[in-house]
Amino acid sequence: MKLHLSFLIFLSTTLLAAGFFLKADLLHTITQNSVKTVTADPVMEPINQQENKDYGIGPAKNIKLGPIDPKMVMKGKDLFNNKCLLCHELDQKKIGPPLRNITKTRTPEYIMNLLLNTVKMQQDDPVVKELITIYKVPMTPPDFTPEQVRSVLEYLRSVAK
Repeated sequence: MKLHLSFLIFLSTTLLAAGFFLKADLLHTITQNSVKTVTADPVMEPINQQENKDYGIGPAKNIKLGPIDPKMVMKGKDLFNNKCLLCHELDQKKIGPPLRNITKTRTPEYIMNLLLNTVKMQQDDPVVKELITIYKVPMTPPDFTPEQVRSVLEYLRSVAK
């Protein structure tokens, strides 16, 4: 009996220690002589913008970005603070994922399509569907115009590290 109890204590302590060292947000898997980083949050998983032009589902196609437009940034910041900040922070998880570096991990078309075509993206896009399973709540469509979405994108570009 003492041996079983000792073994159970040892086993649970070992599992707890192992869980401490395995971060839920970042797991490393080894694949044929290389290390691949797998994130638990698909919005933070980088995409290869050249090979995988993931535009999402919607009207935005082949967006050409120039230098960051300060006027659009200010409009986008106001829109973000009024509509998005309830569920999204820039640097930490809230009701939804953090968005500071979303422009580094998703194409401009993808971001714009998510904001313009939220319901369809939630129904058919695998990344958005996975986010809903992680965060347990779908995104409320922000009802932005295309110009407003472009301003929010410009704001997100301006805050990216």
